[in-house]
Amino acid sequence: MEPARFGPFLKNARQEAGLTQAQLAERLHVTTAAVSKWERGKCLPDVTKLDDIAAALDMSVLEVLRCERQRQSEAPREALAVVYTETVRASRAQHRRAWTAACVCVTAVLLAALALHWFPVYRIARVWQPSYYDTGEVSLLAYIGSPEDRRAARTVLAKAELAFSELGLGREEAQEKYGALSRYVICADSYPTAVSERHTLKLWSARFYGSDGLMWVWYSQEGMDTDGNTVTGSWDIPALWSLEKTLDGTWEVTHIKEHP
Repeated sequence: MEPARFGPFLKNARQEAGLTQAQLAERLHVTTAAVSKWERGKCLPDVTKLDDIAAALDMSVLEVLRCERQRQSEAPREALAVVYTETVRASRAQHRRAWTAACVCVTAVLLAALALHWFPVYRIARVWQPSYYDTGEVSLLAYIGSPEDRRAARTVLAKAELAFSELGLGREEAQEKYGALSRYVICADSYPTAVSERHTLKLWSARFYGSDGLMWVWYSQEGMDTDGNTVTGSWDIPALWSLEKTLDGTWEVTHIKEHP
């Protein structure tokens, strides 16, 4: 039993029985869409439905399997067994094809997701400013960096998190404590009414070469007063950090480049 042959046979048999697709679907406890797919030769019904189909169309299971009416009142058992075996084989092949197609689709999606994780080139469009960032700086966003680079970057991010969270320091104190990262401190002499803050800081890309390094980060930050009103803030900002390795082997941000 092949889908291309079974479809027209089922449609003719249904019409001869005076049934609509919806009525046949109701008798078989399936959807009308399923019956439609069978009749269009898109797929075969499950073998467990053959008895129900035969009963609904007033024919034998062998007639359903052979996709033709039989003149004999009772078909030979041997013929029924042969056709039934062929139908089971065709149904299993159909299921294998569907399973293979599903596996291919899932694999393709996973590979695409993995590729976008390591090579998020879509971020380039978010920072591309030909008059501000050069091609080499922007190209760093095409690759998030090696696991070793990203591990080194995490120690820098930990210090940056402290700078973002700091409140109450003056500008000189912040500069002494955090260096270039002091630009992210909500200083008391600039925003005396800020008593709380919230921020998001994410690493986009990291690359370290000998004693030099570069990191692309993305952040949002705002400081609030006692009433919860925003007194200062920056949102969805990509920033390029330049780093140098100090004598004790740690990395320090020496310059921050953000589009004004």
